[in-house]
Amino acid sequence: MSSPPVADLSPASTADISVWRSEPFRFFFPLGVILAWIGVGHWLLYATGVAATYSCMFHGLIQMQAFMMAFAIGFLLTALPRRTQTQPVARLEMTALATALVVFAVAALAERWVIAEAAYAALFALLIEFALRRFLTRGMGRRPPAAFVLLPIAALIGIAGAAMIAAAEMNTLAPWTGHLGLLMVEQGVFLCLAVGVGSLVLPLMSGMPPPADLGSSPRQTWKAVAYASAGAAILLSLILEQLGFDRGGPLMRALVVSLGLGLAGGAWRPPGKPGAHRKLVWLAVWMMPLGLLASAIWPDYRVPALHILFIGGFSLMVFGVGTHVALSHFNLEQLALGKPSAVIFLGAALLIALLARLAADFSNTYFIHLGWAAGVWILGSAVWLIFFCAKMLSS
Repeated sequence: MSSPPVADLSPASTADISVWRSEPFRFFFPLGVILAWIGVGHWLLYATGVAATYSCMFHGLIQMQAFMMAFAIGFLLTALPRRTQTQPVARLEMTALATALVVFAVAALAERWVIAEAAYAALFALLIEFALRRFLTRGMGRRPPAAFVLLPIAALIGIAGAAMIAAAEMNTLAPWTGHLGLLMVEQGVFLCLAVGVGSLVLPLMSGMPPPADLGSSPRQTWKAVAYASAGAAILLSLILEQLGFDRGGPLMRALVVSLGLGLAGGAWRPPGKPGAHRKLVWLAVWMMPLGLLASAIWPDYRVPALHILFIGGFSLMVFGVGTHVALSHFNLEQLALGKPSAVIFLGAALLIALLARLAADFSNTYFIHLGWAAGVWILGSAVWLIFFCAKMLSS
């Protein structure tokens, strides 16, 4: 039986289920912002002299394994039960996932990377358990879309990457495995998640019907094969880059993301509905392949170029999608069609932070630029969080 388009992201109707279980994004989105402040604030503290040392590894892993994961968890715990028309997340599941995120952050602060990566791998184990309990239930009303085959691929990449980082820290494997692990958790996981989740979110944000169920027709089966091939291509591109193909690896990822989100996800055309957050998401979609392309063209400028992917792509996308999820659940559809000042401020702040980060490598005040980028990023996300919390408390 087919469900109306809003069923994928609309509020739960079961009165005896707490709002925190039926809408777990209410907890995980703010937690994600707080975790991001730890990672981004690292540069602000160093630039202002509060901290005497800095760690690029700490900054990158907190952002990708804590901040981004918190938003991904909040979205998936909310969307999957609605898509499958099954029970919301259990309290124990929420508690375990939140605990794993906090353990990761604390271990990262202490530079106990083996513990941190174990906690990160536990996040995927818990998410797999959560998904299987709903996909295998007899009362499942709908199946996930074909592109969701990328979600278990993302989980496997994340678990493998975490194992490689931990093994490199313990000196049980060659150092290059740690670098490949970093590529996997910093890029591979969320490129797969962006393409997989984007296939559901982009049509809904544009006012189109949600994608059909996996296995509902031969066409959907072939789509699943194509998306699985995209995941394999992303993994292969990471391995190729580790083997020395500094241009070929990122170019392959840029092509996969462009086809997956631009063509299959429908981002090749502008959003079919107005709304500032929709424009931010569409901008973020194209920032991702742009950042990968820039890192391939200028490998010596690889790290700042990849911040086009990280700040302009990943960060902008999670805040844009997070805004859409929140306003939909808070019954603020009219506000979602407009231009909330907090959303505009957030978008401007993230783009200014991106420009400051890109300029840092061309300046004689590298760490000052990083400090300004971090401060502006934190300010923009703080304004968004205040906006989010105000709407949440009034809903």
